[in-house]
Amino acid sequence: MVKAIRVPRKKGEEMRKKLSSLGILDADYFPSHDGKYVYFPVVKGLRGYKLVEVKARRREVREGFKEMLREILGKDGGPLADGIFSSYDIVGDIAVLEIPDNLRANEKGIADALLRANANIKTVLRKEGGMEGEYRVRRFSFLAGENRTETTYVEHGVRMRLDLAKVYFSPRLSHERGRIAEKVKPGEKVLVMFAGVGPFALVVAKKQKDAKVVGIELNPEAVRYFSENIGLNGMGGKVEAVLGDVRKVVPGKFAGFADRVLMPLPKNAEDFLDVALLAAKKGGIIHFYTFVNRKDGKEAAEKKALEAAKKAGRKIEILESREVRPFSPSTVQIVVDFRAA
Repeated sequence: MVKAIRVPRKKGEEMRKKLSSLGILDADYFPSHDGKYVYFPVVKGLRGYKLVEVKARRREVREGFKEMLREILGKDGGPLADGIFSSYDIVGDIAVLEIPDNLRANEKGIADALLRANANIKTVLRKEGGMEGEYRVRRFSFLAGENRTETTYVEHGVRMRLDLAKVYFSPRLSHERGRIAEKVKPGEKVLVMFAGVGPFALVVAKKQKDAKVVGIELNPEAVRYFSENIGLNGMGGKVEAVLGDVRKVVPGKFAGFADRVLMPLPKNAEDFLDVALLAAKKGGIIHFYTFVNRKDGKEAAEKKALEAAKKAGRKIEILESREVRPFSPSTVQIVVDFRAA
């Protein structure tokens, strides 16, 4: 018997992506289902959902990546193996690993093991530090497979070309992109600030075909891929990629434009809340993403929104605030959905 979260079958795929992005899904077991519910094995609980105990079939582990990691790192390397296993990302056919300094001597063996464990992965990269520079990009070291950083990523039926070394992209926001897309109503005008290669904009346009979506991005390489992705998904005429600084572009062209504004900036989005409020129509909804100390929680994120609105001379109504994902043991990402009066 294993601990699991139970959800209605029609919400199964949405929950699977959410649990995966939060690192809660227990990859050692297959989900199960009956006529009405899906049961997802989890490594810990999720607030708002009751844990149940169910029978679950263990996945084959003979060539599993976690087991190969433990072989490479030895009998005392279990916690280290679990840390690597739970923290790597897959973007298209590229896997991105976080390998601590004390395991650098083992990194080639770890990368080769990942290639053997997953036939869909063609390239393995290692993160080199955090995001850097004006365009929020990250440096990588090549470890195994094909030596490249460009790939095609598929999410919610949307195909996206991107180069991990040239643009910011997070597969861990997949659930959030789907959540927002479901909220968009027919005929809405949606403005995505810090749009990157277009993941939020394209998923919204895919889910809500009558919406008009505009994405603004500062990084020329990201806008080049964004434009390519619009064509790749046949969305010409309904999604627009705009190159520029939101502080300069919004006042000149998009003031009072949007029924909905998205702010998926990895850091310091609160510095641009005044721009989002300028872009939003009266009654428009803003989705504000920010990082806060875990102990301060949602209240700290809501306070940022309220203070920015007061400074801008606008009243707002908080509709919802929720944890998007853990970022570190002490930091979480929160989204605050609010309506601008």
